[in-house]
Amino acid sequence: MSDNNKIKFLLGSNTKIGFVSLFDELRNPLEGKRLYIIKGGPGSGKSSLMKRVLKVLEAKEHSIEYFHCASDPGSLDAYIDYDSGIAMVDGTAPHTMDPRYPGAYDTIINMGDCWDESSLMAYKDEIIQLSDTISSCHQMATASIASAADFLNNNMTMAKPYVKLNVVNDFVRKLINDIKGTNKGKVKKRLLSAVSVGETVFFNETIAAYADKIYVIPDMWGAASKALLSALAHEASLLGLEHIICYCSIRTPHKIDHIIFPSAAIAVTTSNSFHSIKDNKHYLVTNLMEEIPDTYIDRMSLHLNISKELIDLATDHIKDAKLMHDDLEAFYIKAMDFSKVDPIFNRIISENKL
Repeated sequence: MSDNNKIKFLLGSNTKIGFVSLFDELRNPLEGKRLYIIKGGPGSGKSSLMKRVLKVLEAKEHSIEYFHCASDPGSLDAYIDYDSGIAMVDGTAPHTMDPRYPGAYDTIINMGDCWDESSLMAYKDEIIQLSDTISSCHQMATASIASAADFLNNNMTMAKPYVKLNVVNDFVRKLINDIKGTNKGKVKKRLLSAVSVGETVFFNETIAAYADKIYVIPDMWGAASKALLSALAHEASLLGLEHIICYCSIRTPHKIDHIIFPSAAIAVTTSNSFHSIKDNKHYLVTNLMEEIPDTYIDRMSLHLNISKELIDLATDHIKDAKLMHDDLEAFYIKAMDFSKVDPIFNRIISENKL
C-alpha cells in the first residue's frame, strides 16, 4: 500500500487546555485480540518495533489504521489491524496508557528491559534538563494555542446569529436520508489535523481514501460548520449509523471539523484558514450564512490574523521541542541493546501466528 492510500489519523494533540488524548479509542476488548502497550524512553525503539510488526501485517494486505504523533508526524504512535485484531501503542507520556484487562487483552512491553540503566544515570543531569525544557516548550505552545482559540471562539460567537439554521437543517435532513440505509455501527473519534513541528499538519488524503463524495463547508468563522456538523453527528448517532467524528485539533472535543461515513463513502469536511481539501471530487456546501456587517467582519478578520500568528508561534515552540527531543533520544539510543528487541518481536509474531 502506498503511503497516500494509508488511513492516517491522530489520537492526540496540543490543544487550548494542553495535550488531549483520544487513545482510549484503541481499546476494543470484545472484538480485538490484543492491545500491546509499549513503555520506554525516547529512542528506545518503540516506533521501530511497531513498524517491524506492521511490515509483516502489511505484507498480508490487512485493513490497518495508522495513528501518527502530533509533535512528530513522521513517527508512529499507534495502529489498529482489524484483520488480525491486534493494536499497538506507544503508551508513554503524554498519551500514557495502562492495562485495563492485563493479560486477557492488554499486554505490556517494557523496552526498559533493553537498555543499560547505568549509561542513562551517567547523563542524569542532561536528561533532566532536556526533559524539563521540552515540557516548557509544550507549555508555551499550549499558551499560544489557548490564546488563538479564544480569538477563534470569539469569531464563532459573533458569527453564530448569522447562520441560516433552516439551510443547515435542510442539508442535514437530505444527507441523513441518503445514508440512513448504510451500515450500523459505533462512532469513532479521531483527529485529522494538529499544530505540529513548524506547521499545521492535515491528513486530507484520509478523507479522499474513505469518500467518493466529499461535501466541503467553506467556513472562515467556524459557526456554520459547528452548527451543521453537530446536527449531523446527533442525527447519525440517533440512527446508530457507523461514522467517524474528527474534531478541531485545538478545540477537542468542543468542535467537530469533519465527519466520515465509511460505508456510504461520504464525508463532510470544513475548509478554513488552517486546513482545506485539495481534492477535486467535492461538492461545496454554500449559502449557510447571512451577510455579516462590515464592522464585525473587520474585527473578526483582525482576530483571525492574530490567531494565525499565535498558531505559527505554537508550531515554532513544538519545533524547538522536537529538536531537543532528538537530542534526548540520542542518550537512550546509546544505552539500548537493540538485539534484545528481536525476541520481543519474535514473540509477538509467534503468539499471533503471523
